[in-house]
Amino acid sequence: MTPDFAAFRLQFTAFLRKFEEANSAFVNGDVSLWMPLVSRSEVSSIFGGFGGREVGWSQVGPRYEWASAQFAPSGAAVQFEYLDQHVSADSAYTVAIERCTVRYVERPGEHRHELRVTMVFRVEDGDWKMVHRHADPLAAPPTPQLLG
Repeated sequence: MTPDFAAFRLQFTAFLRKFEEANSAFVNGDVSLWMPLVSRSEVSSIFGGFGGREVGWSQVGPRYEWASAQFAPSGAAVQFEYLDQHVSADSAYTVAIERCTVRYVERPGEHRHELRVTMVFRVEDGDWKMVHRHADPLAAPPTPQLLG
């Protein structure tokens, strides 16, 4: 590993820790840590855990605000299981499972929240930013009897 690459990896790892903290705040209804980590580009996109698709900051920003507002404060802390990740000098991706127990604003009780998530990041003006997030519910695979 070259010294420059080691520095890129360390910077991305530090960014990822901030993102993880922001993700836990997000599922507690607080989008304030999340928004500074998102690209303001018109090519940014989200295929979110609540469905739909948004492209461009003018759609992505309001969608993240709406999505976070669906969660009630509960002290939820997201657990991350990274299945893969790759970092280069100016871009990175992660493939992960995100798990936590949340409270929704309009549904009583606690709910298990498990997502399959693929994210793409890039460096913009010297800082890492999330440029794409694809998240959908983690569902059990069909049993072999259902496949045939």
